[in-house]
Amino acid sequence: MLAPIPSSRGEVVYPPGGTLGPRWATLYEFVLIHTGCMTVWVDDIPLYAPANSLTLLFPGHEQRFEFAKAGATFHTWVHFVVPDLPATLAVALERLPPVIPLSPAFHSCMSQLLRLRSSPLSTSDEIARVVTAQMFWLYIGEAEQVALWAGLKRGQQQVVEAAQEFILLHLAEPLTLGRIAQAVAMSPAHLIRLFRIHLGLTPLTYVWQQRVERGVALLEQTGLTVEQIAEQCGFKTSYHFSRRVKNATGQTPRHIRRHSWLNSEASQLTPIIPRSV
Repeated sequence: MLAPIPSSRGEVVYPPGGTLGPRWATLYEFVLIHTGCMTVWVDDIPLYAPANSLTLLFPGHEQRFEFAKAGATFHTWVHFVVPDLPATLAVALERLPPVIPLSPAFHSCMSQLLRLRSSPLSTSDEIARVVTAQMFWLYIGEAEQVALWAGLKRGQQQVVEAAQEFILLHLAEPLTLGRIAQAVAMSPAHLIRLFRIHLGLTPLTYVWQQRVERGVALLEQTGLTVEQIAEQCGFKTSYHFSRRVKNATGQTPRHIRRHSWLNSEASQLTPIIPRSV
């Protein structure tokens, strides 16, 4: 069984603006940021780690650290080696997010590892190996979950954006939740959940919001009648359109159009004073 071996571990508090390095890393390292924050440049590429985060750093890279400028940064760390690391696992590690939230389970392991430094037990080194192995596998499992959730969020965002595009292209047509969900190959209930997560509203609320916004824009920018605008924006009647506009803006379509035209006429009458050269 693959069992990482701890080389050294410790805890340190860096004062505001503290720095470390540059240095050449020869071991793997877990860095747990408890308070403050850290930016580590790995081969001149910055990696930011906030408070309550866990970072995995790899050997074979130049590292330079900067810690929080506004306050002290308290972090714990463990250097370790991974003997006989399979190439496939090494590649998989490189693809995982290097900074993830610090979980209670990982924090507990780190605390146990630090306590073992002063343990009177003759088996403390063996226990430290077991705990470090647990941390290694725990990081892999937790980082995979973080990566999976990030991928799901990206996929979810794409679904929401596709639904938004479909809605905007079909505003003048009857739009039901079922039709929108079918267009993006999603169940209505799941689409509602995604809209609430990413936009804070339901798909149909978004539909009516966009219809009103387009209607207001047509009132301000065209000479179309209220009835024509209502039809183009998917309202069944001009009364329904006017009521929605009044609820959303506090103004009637007539007031919106009159205010827009008055502003337009005023801007045309305003003399243009050339700048002095």
